Amino acid sequence: MNNIFIKNLTALKQKNPELTQELQKYIPTELPKIVQLNNAYNIEYKNTIIHHQTNPLAEAHQIFDSSVNTPVSIHIVYGLGLGYLFQVASLKSQGTVILYEPDLNILWFAFTLVDFSEDILKENVYIASTIEMLSGYIYKKSGIKNSPVVLSLPSQRNFNPEKFDEIIKQLQNTVASFSLDLKFTQYKLYPSLIMLLKNLPNLHNEYPLARYKDIYKDKTAVVVSAGPTLDRNIETLKKYRDRFVLFTVGTAVKTLYANDIKPDFLCIIETYNSSRQVEGLDLSEVNFITEPYANPALRNYKYKNIYSHISSNSPINNFWAEICEEENDEYCSRGTVSYTALNCARLLGCSKIILVGQDLAYIEGQCYSKDSAYKDLCCTYNNEKKCWEITAKDFEQFAKAISPSPDPITRENTALERLKNLNSALYYVKGINGEQIPTESVYSTFIKPLYQYTQVFNDREYINTSLVGAQIDGFKNLSLEEALKNVKPIEKIELGNHIKLDKEKISNNLKAKLSELKTAFNIIDEGEKLTKNIQNNIKRYRTINEEILKTLRKVTENYLDLTNNLANSSKLLELIITEYKIDLDYEMKMLKEFNLQNVSNINNKLSQFYKNIKCRIKEVEDLICLNN
Repeated sequence: MNNIFIKNLTALKQKNPELTQELQKYIPTELPKIVQLNNAYNIEYKNTIIHHQTNPLAEAHQIFDSSVNTPVSIHIVYGLGLGYLFQVASLKSQGTVILYEPDLNILWFAFTLVDFSEDILKENVYIASTIEMLSGYIYKKSGIKNSPVVLSLPSQRNFNPEKFDEIIKQLQNTVASFSLDLKFTQYKLYPSLIMLLKNLPNLHNEYPLARYKDIYKDKTAVVVSAGPTLDRNIETLKKYRDRFVLFTVGTAVKTLYANDIKPDFLCIIETYNSSRQVEGLDLSEVNFITEPYANPALRNYKYKNIYSHISSNSPINNFWAEICEEENDEYCSRGTVSYTALNCARLLGCSKIILVGQDLAYIEGQCYSKDSAYKDLCCTYNNEKKCWEITAKDFEQFAKAISPSPDPITRENTALERLKNLNSALYYVKGINGEQIPTESVYSTFIKPLYQYTQVFNDREYINTSLVGAQIDGFKNLSLEEALKNVKPIEKIELGNHIKLDKEKISNNLKAKLSELKTAFNIIDEGEKLTKNIQNNIKRYRTINEEILKTLRKVTENYLDLTNNLANSSKLLELIITEYKIDLDYEMKMLKEFNLQNVSNINNKLSQFYKNIKCRIKEVEDLICLNN
């Protein structure tokens, strides 16, 4: 090892020990060649000159300068070469720089020639050699108002176009998935908390599903979703109904009932009122599995029993798990109810889990099965627009299915907005037969988590019966007939309803959480006084002076005390403030000049922040006192 290589690895070890260890042991299989063209150093790799042959540094500056550069930007430098573009990005980026170099031959070679140690050690710089590492860094730095941009050399894009396109597609899926998580955090976190608090009178009587772990040990489960291929499997489900435990999602349950098939378990986890999915059905012999924060309207129906799936990836559920003192590590979820149903089947002990209707794509013009709640949606190619398009065959029926509002205008607007969102999110994924098929971008993000699930819980047999939908790695592709023909009938097993939560313990824990909010009120009161002081002094002096800047610093310290220090120790406060904090953190990062307009603007937003949080704390206190 030469001194430059050691210096680079020493710096890298502080940021990425895993990659450092890999490079220390790595033996190159094909080394690039150093070439000097027009007084500039370049490299040749696999018969390709990597950098601009005349001025590689100017090329790097031109590529970087064409990108958006703000404090929240994420610049992904795809390919290292001799590091011209990487070092320019490291020098100029106001946001985050992530170098992605999947070819260890180039990474190893460049590390022996160029001293990158100062770049590597910068707080905003990360280095990844795998898509998993890259995804982790993107997730760490992503926000609602930033979108990663890929910076690459023309040679890098032309070097292996198919691989480059594949990486870009993976990045798009990654960003879409993270965007969903972030949007949930910003826009649905607090509403979910309100749903949870409204559910308090019922939650005492619901049974944590994990307490019934392995009750169906070694049995077969069928998880039914509402994809178009559900219709093709109805007769087989009827034929072998006594051989499996049947889990269904809400959008598929009407299809099952229309064919005289009753599920053992119904899973619905939405925070919006999705009761239209089950309207008119007799569910008295069906077990209902839901999240603690799911819409209260769903709990108004008569079920055999209600069981809680306290998803561990949800901040709301982590708060509830703390309140009711339940371990929730076993409850895995990734935003799709099918994933939740899959986890329920595993949690209850099923060793063979079969997916039905899990197409994750639009098949032969159909979006959902013909008797599902959203049966009127279809996906067809619009020759005039030259693109695939989702429409509703019976718009009025679709509007009624998607919105419970009695107002026809509200239903119409809700349906139009849904169609608009669906069409803006059209995407293409690899089908089971290898072809590209249309789907919704959200569905495409479910494919990888399902595969990862099979890798983590690899002691089960996973089967997908779609055969014409999206390819889900980790699942065997078999017909439902083939998957069930050798399965033996199972005896009826009852979960029972003898395990309930401790109501008194929950009540005491909630009271303790309310006391944390009293501390928050004191900090907010002080913050409001400071923002009022700034507002008055701006009116008085009509300029920014030292007194105003000192007060602004005090407000900032107050804000950080509330949103960082206190929120880190109080989950309840964190749930209350997160939505507004995301926006305000962005505004504060973007603040560059402390002139009259900017200071007045940020002070007004801080003032409004305190008012909003005060209102929310009052609402939460009232709900806890009313329902506890």
